[in-house]
Amino acid sequence: HPRIVQIYDYGEDDEVAYIVMELVNGKPLSEHLAQETSYEIREVGEIIRQLLDGIGHAHAERVIHRDIKPSNILVNSDGRIKLSDFGIARIESSNLTQVGDVLGTPHYMAPEQFLGAEIDTQADLYSVGVIAYELLTGRKPFTGNTAAVMQAALNQDPELPSHLQPKLSPLMDQVLLKALAKKAANRYRTAHEFSE
Repeated sequence: HPRIVQIYDYGEDDEVAYIVMELVNGKPLSEHLAQETSYEIREVGEIIRQLLDGIGHAHAERVIHRDIKPSNILVNSDGRIKLSDFGIARIESSNLTQVGDVLGTPHYMAPEQFLGAEIDTQADLYSVGVIAYELLTGRKPFTGNTAAVMQAALNQDPELPSHLQPKLSPLMDQVLLKALAKKAANRYRTAHEFSE
């Protein structure tokens, strides 16, 4: 898929395992954020639309990424994005990861991931919601150490995005708060629904 980094080969020798991936001329979204790059609302919409396109394809193939975060989103020099690092992804028909395993990056993890509960595609969509919130407001919905982020993700609502960025309408608050709903059943059901 054009929004997912292609893997061409893999191998292993006595000391190292490796993969051969497509070259992406650009840098991770995390580097753009670290440089305090600000994006216009239209640009954020394009980044999120492309991300949802890629993750929607993965979900259609029954693959849940489980670690969507800015360092796993590569931004090409022409603005196109590529989703990478499916290292802890799970195929829905597989039980290689058992319920109770906690995997992911705390600031971008859905509440059910903190609980070690079984997760589905809604956990990925929550992560996309966190990234959209961060791109639009300049900060993550919940901050602090892992314990503080976990408690907030489980028990608090994030500040309304329009309170942090006056350019945003209350309609954007509704979109982001739905993506960040505590219960997976209250979030967007599919990447396509989210992108609408």
